[in-house]
Amino acid sequence: MKSHKIIQLIIFTAFILAGSMVHSQSIRGIVYSQGENKKEPLDAAIVKWINTTKGTITDEKGNFELTLNSIVDKRLVVTYTGFKKDTIEVGDKDYVEIVMESDLTTSTIEVEDQKKSTYFGNLNAKSEVISSGELVKEACCDLAGCFGRNSSVEVEVTDIITDAKELKILGLEGVYTQLLVDNLPLLTGLNVKYGISSIPGTSIDKIIVFKGSNTVLQGYESISGIMNVMIKDYSNSDRLLVNGFVNQMLEKQFNLNFSNSLSKKWNNILSFHSVQKSNVMDDNGDGFMDNPLITRYVLYNKWNFNDKKGKTEFNIAGRYWNEKRIGGQSTSGSHGQNFTHQPYEQSVKINSFEGYSRFSRQFTETSGTKGYLNSSYYEQGSNYGLTRYDAKQTNFSAMGFYEFEVLKNSSLKTGVSYKYLKIDEVININARDTATKKYAGTYIKKESIPGVFAENSLSFFDNEATIMTGIRLDYHNEHKLIVTPRALLRYQPSKVIVFRASVGTGFRTMNLFSEYSNILSSSRNIVIEGTLEPEKTINYGVDILYYFGGNNFSGSFNMDFYRTDFSNKIIPDYDSNPSEVIFANLDGKAFSNVFQAELNLTLLRNVDVKLAYKFIDIKYDKNGIRYEQPLNAKHRILTTLSYAPESKSWSMSAGLNWFGKQRLPSTASNPVQYQLPNESKPYTLINAQVNKNFKYFEIYAGVENLLDFKQANPIISADDPYSPYFDTSFIWGPTKGREIYAGFRFMLAK
Repeated sequence: MKSHKIIQLIIFTAFILAGSMVHSQSIRGIVYSQGENKKEPLDAAIVKWINTTKGTITDEKGNFELTLNSIVDKRLVVTYTGFKKDTIEVGDKDYVEIVMESDLTTSTIEVEDQKKSTYFGNLNAKSEVISSGELVKEACCDLAGCFGRNSSVEVEVTDIITDAKELKILGLEGVYTQLLVDNLPLLTGLNVKYGISSIPGTSIDKIIVFKGSNTVLQGYESISGIMNVMIKDYSNSDRLLVNGFVNQMLEKQFNLNFSNSLSKKWNNILSFHSVQKSNVMDDNGDGFMDNPLITRYVLYNKWNFNDKKGKTEFNIAGRYWNEKRIGGQSTSGSHGQNFTHQPYEQSVKINSFEGYSRFSRQFTETSGTKGYLNSSYYEQGSNYGLTRYDAKQTNFSAMGFYEFEVLKNSSLKTGVSYKYLKIDEVININARDTATKKYAGTYIKKESIPGVFAENSLSFFDNEATIMTGIRLDYHNEHKLIVTPRALLRYQPSKVIVFRASVGTGFRTMNLFSEYSNILSSSRNIVIEGTLEPEKTINYGVDILYYFGGNNFSGSFNMDFYRTDFSNKIIPDYDSNPSEVIFANLDGKAFSNVFQAELNLTLLRNVDVKLAYKFIDIKYDKNGIRYEQPLNAKHRILTTLSYAPESKSWSMSAGLNWFGKQRLPSTASNPVQYQLPNESKPYTLINAQVNKNFKYFEIYAGVENLLDFKQANPIISADDPYSPYFDTSFIWGPTKGREIYAGFRFMLAK
């Protein structure tokens, strides 16, 4: 290396070190609220030096850091919607812990007090936080089971035989919800279908649900919203947690979390999750098992490094997931080894490896950088009767951005991203079925997408209003330039009311066979008309949140409305031909309108009540005719009740879900015995659970679907699964009856 280059390198290094030293004097801390069982970190709380404009907001773990340079009056002012403003005398401290008190609006408003295990976030976008305190009120064996008491997220079965599920926001299919794990897109493409069941509830610290258009940082695929699942680490977990669960079908689950601090800077958490298969059950007598036989093993390990003085945080995590599911006719005994056997069977074998890392470096209280990196490999082998489906997916993504203050009340995030996705799918159809099924073959999808983005946040009206605007440019190797603009507005004219509005576009490419895998199990042929183009949307939303209270009660009332317009949407056509499912680009309009109203009420600080109503209107055009989307309940009602005495020695919770009528695809051309009505009937689901707490031990027992409601004849032609009328796609309600369960948790605090 030439001498002048060495000198330049030395000068540059000295400049960076000097910059770090200049800002080395700082105050760090964490902001908490008092949760139901423990203190909960508050993300997006505002922390400022008194009588100055120098401030910051806490991260998702409640942490913050502020410089001490030029600060004479060392008092911090901390604010968060629904909590009393707090002023903290710092003095000579270099670290402070702040616990916010709920604001009773001069003793009347209580937004998130000791009993609130779910609450609305204080962010620009409409968000709802489901804490770990909420997750213990139901079985919550996995991510898919965490939303029985939530009105914003719908959990629906997409495959009767393997019990695969999807998570829906704004009434749209689960593929329009962007799923993140620790802010990273680990669940994407093929691994979403069964992946949401592979994350145990005991490993989840909290779930943040964002509705509608959101930040551009995470890409262009968030159409109906974002669900960010924050996994526990050393800072928010017990030293040891052991959980066991069993239901009346004798499906067993075991979970283990162990966290350990190796030094002041390094700590880690190790988690193990296992599911062992249940007994064979066929309560409705149709010859098909009511639930699949599941065997699952998941091993997860995360390491964290936090150099608080150097303002650097780094973590790295890895996960291995192995699973096998067997469903179908209860007389089947070959377990998928030979897909030409007579009894109908459906089996899935999964092997998956994932790894990810996050890095952040804070330069000043208003500037810093973050980087995210993740990669995964997913392999699946499946039998659907006489159809064999094998798939492999390799995924890699990276994202980094730099955030800095532009003006006094404005900050800018700008960065780059890259995504690589390769999917290989192979479909083999037994010669016996090739007369009706014509879609056998090899399907390869490869995406390489570099991108750049910028997002600005501007506060005005003395911080009562904030507008966030963002745009990203991505270059798709096949679809070329993708432009994604988004804007969000938050306005809080008083402590008791918050208005929000959002607008933005979305873009996604579909994975037909994984998203509609239940068709593989039916006798229908899959017909693809033309080249399927990407789906494109624009989403609008408005939201009003109002807090109220009195001497012995408090609560919130929330209303929101979101509309999604599709300029292209791939809609499966089940109606035109009963022996086919036709996929084609949209030839008219497609849209969804979703209205939701929710009342949350706390009485006597011991009783929590929720009452919510949701209206979902989804329509699309086909051949000049406007259709109502099938298998969608337009009207839904949710009500929940929770009680815990002051001693917290025990607790109880219950929830009721009511679903209105749904349009069903036409079966008029089927033989009479295989015909269904044009619409389903309304039904009600009731769940309840009781918890008993001891010093280190907790036991719980509950029931799901208390009224034992089951969809009649969920499988068409179940008596002859190889007939041309066999169909498993008519899922409009529960296919399993009442389920009783019990479990325990053993916990050792740090």
